[in-house]
Amino acid sequence: MLKKLRMGQIMDSLWIILVCLAMGGFMFWKMGPGLVTLIKGTEPLTAEKELSEMEGRYVTWEVAYPVDEYMETTKTTKVNGVSTGGPKKYRSSWIVIDGDRGICLSVEVPAKRFDEMMAQSDAFFDSIDAGTDLKDGGVQVEGSLDILEGEDLRYFKQMANSYDFPVEDVVYHIRDGSVYGETKTNIYGLSAIGAFFILIALFILAKTLNNSAKKLVDQYLSAHPGVTMEQLEQDFAAAQEINKVWVGKRWTFSPKMGPDSKHLIFDNDQLIWVHSGSVRRGRSINFYVWWNLIDGSERQVSLSSEKKCTQVMEKYNQFAHVVVGNNPEYGSLLRNDKQAFLDLKYRNKGE
Repeated sequence: MLKKLRMGQIMDSLWIILVCLAMGGFMFWKMGPGLVTLIKGTEPLTAEKELSEMEGRYVTWEVAYPVDEYMETTKTTKVNGVSTGGPKKYRSSWIVIDGDRGICLSVEVPAKRFDEMMAQSDAFFDSIDAGTDLKDGGVQVEGSLDILEGEDLRYFKQMANSYDFPVEDVVYHIRDGSVYGETKTNIYGLSAIGAFFILIALFILAKTLNNSAKKLVDQYLSAHPGVTMEQLEQDFAAAQEINKVWVGKRWTFSPKMGPDSKHLIFDNDQLIWVHSGSVRRGRSINFYVWWNLIDGSERQVSLSSEKKCTQVMEKYNQFAHVVVGNNPEYGSLLRNDKQAFLDLKYRNKGE
């Protein structure tokens, strides 16, 4: 008995644990390298460092000489599939002079930093027109140092050619606020969600281990000194099993019994009504069998289909004292006039 109930507890929780671990593990696998890099912090992209050696690292660099925006990325916000105002500027990519190395780099910033880049660009060109030195300071950016490729590189070259700037064989690119192609917000957010899923899995596992079958059976025996383990074992052995619900002559057993997962057993003599139904949660539907007991408490079990719930419910037709069925008048009568409900069948159980 204990072995089957214990296995039922484990199997009932196992899929939830595995799903949570899989989702949490995937998020950490996806965001883990970026998270570790963020925790370590940035490396200054100083003049003496070779760009090829810094490739792929999370760097910080001061943009002093932004020339022009060579590409903008837009984003359309939709609510329930409907656009809310058309495309808006999301990212801004710039051709930037690296004065220390005498080459041009690509720097991409969020749209909210476009004004900073434009102001620095204006200051740069004003200093050229006036023949004066540019004031110290610039736009500080932080991001992975990557190689510019694809369509971005094509637009970069077009802009560089319009200014008669030479283009290196390898063009390096810093995407501000991004590590390995992911924004810092995504890395922190998805890592936090991944940790949350793993904590849920550990919580469910701990709860399952804490409410072990043996512990719950021992609690039942302690609360019912007239009942022995041998009696439970005998009744369980002769019980009819339907979808991990064992309906015996004296007791009902189930490792999936709720609502608090602190029960495995109840005495059929205490049962007054058994009924089934479904509960919609969002887009999903959960199917239940509910057992109402004479002391006013309720037990429930969640099954995968209405048919399985009906199969369990119908097993209680063998008990003359139990009201079986989903007639809503039964629920109304039980809530408003319990004595009248008990007169339906329960008071006749000794006859």
